[in-house]
Amino acid sequence: MKMNQDDFPQRLERAFVELITVRAEQRGMGKMEFAAQMWPWMKPKIASTRWSAMRSKSAHTGKPQQVTLADAHRMAETLGEDLGYLLSVAKDTVRKEFLRINAKD
Repeated sequence: MKMNQDDFPQRLERAFVELITVRAEQRGMGKMEFAAQMWPWMKPKIASTRWSAMRSKSAHTGKPQQVTLADAHRMAETLGEDLGYLLSVAKDTVRKEFLRINAKD
């Protein structure tokens, strides 16, 4: 299964969300706690539902909710990390994935 550059932005977004999820878990933050800190003006259950929609496929569309730049910034700030650095880590992950998959073909 060859991946082309058109797949890169979507894979980058997914890799970013996966990275954020792992880093939040490493800090001992549960999903609801992380979401509540990310969107403190929302009720925790609503914030958790929104975070879940970004991590999982929707029953309606079969795709996860897209991540806005504002939400990506909130995620990084909640973790106390630099957004640019986190995006670089996610980008490296996707590049390696592309190289590995495309090398098989």
